[in-house]
Amino acid sequence: MTIDQLVDGLYDDDPPASARRVIVNYVHRLRTYLDRAHAAGGKGGAAAGGDGGATVIGTMADGYVLRLPAERVDALLFGQLTLRARRAAAQGDPAYAASVLKGALGMWQGPALAGLPGPYAQEQRRALAEQRASATEHHLELSLACGRHEEVVPEILCALEAYPYRERLHGALMLALYRSGRSADALLAYDHARQVLADEMGIDTGPALDELHAAVLAGDRTLLAVPDTARTAAVPAEVQVRSAVPALGVPALGVPAQLPAVPCDFTGRHDEVCTLVAALSGHAAHPVAVITGMGGVGKTALALRTGHAVMGSFPDGQLYAELRTPCGAPGDPADVLAGFLTSLGVPHERLPASVSDRAALFRTLLSDRAVLVVLDNAASVAQVEPLLPGADQCAVLVTARALAALPAAVKVSLEGLEPHDSVELIGKVAGIQRVEEEPDAVAALAAASGHLPLALRAIGARLALRPAWPVATLLSRMSDDARLLGELRVGELTVEAVFEQSYAQLSPQRARAFLELSLPHCVEFGVKGAAAVLELPEREAEDVLEALVDAVLLETRAPGRYRYHDLVGAYARATARVELTDEELRQVVCRAADFMCASVAGAVLATQPLGGRLTAELRPRRSAGEDVGTGQEAMRWIQRALPTVAAVAEQAAGSGDPEAVALAVDGLMLTPCFEETVPLGMLAPAATALVRSAVAYCDEDVVGTAHYAAGVILKKHSSLDCLDRSRAHLLKALEIFGESPAPADGLRPFLTVLFTHAMLAHLDAMCADFASARAHAERSVEMALVTGDQGLVTRRRTLLLQIRAQDPGSRRDLARIREQCRELAALLTCGNDVKWLIRVMTTEADTLLYGGRPAEAAARYRQVLQRTRTSGHARNETECLYRLAEALLLTGDNDAAVDHAQQALQGAQLAQEHLLMARSHQALGRSLQAVRAEQVDGEAAGHLEKAAELYRVLGLHTGSGVAAGH
Repeated sequence: MTIDQLVDGLYDDDPPASARRVIVNYVHRLRTYLDRAHAAGGKGGAAAGGDGGATVIGTMADGYVLRLPAERVDALLFGQLTLRARRAAAQGDPAYAASVLKGALGMWQGPALAGLPGPYAQEQRRALAEQRASATEHHLELSLACGRHEEVVPEILCALEAYPYRERLHGALMLALYRSGRSADALLAYDHARQVLADEMGIDTGPALDELHAAVLAGDRTLLAVPDTARTAAVPAEVQVRSAVPALGVPALGVPAQLPAVPCDFTGRHDEVCTLVAALSGHAAHPVAVITGMGGVGKTALALRTGHAVMGSFPDGQLYAELRTPCGAPGDPADVLAGFLTSLGVPHERLPASVSDRAALFRTLLSDRAVLVVLDNAASVAQVEPLLPGADQCAVLVTARALAALPAAVKVSLEGLEPHDSVELIGKVAGIQRVEEEPDAVAALAAASGHLPLALRAIGARLALRPAWPVATLLSRMSDDARLLGELRVGELTVEAVFEQSYAQLSPQRARAFLELSLPHCVEFGVKGAAAVLELPEREAEDVLEALVDAVLLETRAPGRYRYHDLVGAYARATARVELTDEELRQVVCRAADFMCASVAGAVLATQPLGGRLTAELRPRRSAGEDVGTGQEAMRWIQRALPTVAAVAEQAAGSGDPEAVALAVDGLMLTPCFEETVPLGMLAPAATALVRSAVAYCDEDVVGTAHYAAGVILKKHSSLDCLDRSRAHLLKALEIFGESPAPADGLRPFLTVLFTHAMLAHLDAMCADFASARAHAERSVEMALVTGDQGLVTRRRTLLLQIRAQDPGSRRDLARIREQCRELAALLTCGNDVKWLIRVMTTEADTLLYGGRPAEAAARYRQVLQRTRTSGHARNETECLYRLAEALLLTGDNDAAVDHAQQALQGAQLAQEHLLMARSHQALGRSLQAVRAEQVDGEAAGHLEKAAELYRVLGLHTGSGVAAGH
């Protein structure tokens, strides 16, 4: 204990100025007395602490430590014996258990710490008195289990004089009297118990006592049975205990109980505990269980929780060893074995010299014992093997960051806590009130910590020490990647230091790879991507990745796929900024951008009819990119990869490297090809950052392309000014490239301008400026005709038809528009252009809806819906669903309209587009109004209000639903 703790424990109020000096004097006098007793009683033998001439009370940094084995301290020995008795009773040996408890209770000579003042002594007195009372109850119940019902009655009556309010004692008295043939006395004992509890405590008897009373009344003969396992036993010699404090040189009992306490804030892990308990306490011989996981994930806490849960299966004790030294290096098995052997009663001077001999003696001593061995923070199989007992009835629980090669009955690989458990852990440390006051902010904090228990405790501790801080303040500080790890500190232990221990064990090549792979900040990456970033052959890159997984510095959740834990990634990036040069940092991000651009281009080539034209003038790339597959496989790849595309693009924008910026711009310029399948809006921050970087570092071609990409992507973003910003970027692209470039001037500027006109046409149609929309669409048709590419021309004509169909001024031409839609549908079918075929079919259905033919429109929308689901065009599916709901509403099929509108809203929320959500809310609100016309229900009004709010955010009175793209 520290001196400050001793001062607090000795004085109730403010301690006097001389308190520390008084403590020092007391300890000096006590140390002198004990050392004299040690010298008198331990001549010729080892010191009580097992270290020769060491003093009994040692000095540490700011306090003192008692250098005695647990069994040499009365209070700890009493706890060991009561625990041993519980285990014996649990294993069906009540006689042995009763004899152990009898010896343990014989140690008491009066109240604990009698006459000692201060809050600490008072607290210990209460705790020890409760242990004594509980042991007394248990001993009397065990005596009954052994058939000693008549002779135990006086003992129970004496115990009740000391503990009149303990119902277990009243129950023991009733059972003893009933088994002695004194049923009436047993019933009177119940009446007395009820009166005592009611008169003096104001409470009723509990259900257990009431059930026993009912059984006695009924003459239940099962109460008379004594277990077959009961037998008479004297106190075994090896557990006989002293009735007074012995000399310090007396040999130890050899029953270790070394498990540290379970952290009081232990949370969650129910399934893992059950798995480990079943493995360790089952019927398997010599079970070994291994817990693995990254630093700070809670391996030790889980091991202690499990160890305490299975103690009853190991009556001969528990051994515990920390296998990592304070500096983080692996501990020497010889030293660990020395500690185990001395705790088992081997004198220090008799310890064998070699590791193998110590291991052999260790196995011999445990050959007929049931002991649990807990080995914490193992570094390798070689370190663990000498510490394994050989006896079938022993069990071993090992924790390690990685220990795949150790044979084990069960291996539990830990990850972060579940979100609700993370919030609960923060509440346990910071106080539940913080969670109740700001539940969303606390949940966000838990997510920012990666649900890592060590980080969660640090967060809770910081909040507890800052009661005036809003949770949002700490959340804001943690959102800064550079400050994140600095916020996660528990005393002297930091999350960063935990990661440093793993990083320090890496070879130079693996350490460099660990740093470099973190820089693109990818959500997930594969072997090809890692090989490109590291400039290694794929097989060599995979070996490095697997080594980092083994070091628990990378995670893998599918074959060939890797990712950083959020906090590990933050640590790696912070370390990279220190250990790598600026040029090395830029080159890594450039290689990642190269790979990303090549991969997106590959997906475009695999899925788009115009893929060859779209990728023809991309910047040369060193990498072939990911193997994205073909067709639907490539579409699924872009859906998975979009977060990584966004992350790499943002890193490229911040790198200051012109080539990285240009490559990232090329990649983002291609992503609108997949607007029907991915939420492009998530790319908006990267697209905006790339415009700034392109202006700063790149030529006009890259700048114009960056403006175009930002314009298209922002059209999908859910921000207040997204449409205005989108238009500004698109107009800037026209300004840079000119209104009418020729294909001979370069395919990139030509196609960029063509698609820019298409995007502006779409934006104008959304804002109901149909004249401007038609002008831009017609210009895009004219430019497409110049290329002679029939597929490109058909797409641009489809866009023009969409705008005409939406324009109220064209309603007299609906029949002609419908006829043209069918002509284009035939061309698109021949060209296998599914995306634009869906759009032209939707436009044809629109003409039926606007022409007052909702039933025919609904039938056509259903055909479109089936095609969108087959092709995986999720955005088109959402558009079709809310339009189908509108058509069904006009036919009077209100229930079906509600169903389809609800599906549309779900799809719109996944797409994260304000316009889709506005249209879907509007369709659902109108459908609910029709279904519930005679009900007072606010649900319909709520959806309509939400739609109106979204239209206001977009600056629109309505939405045309026109789609545009490549």
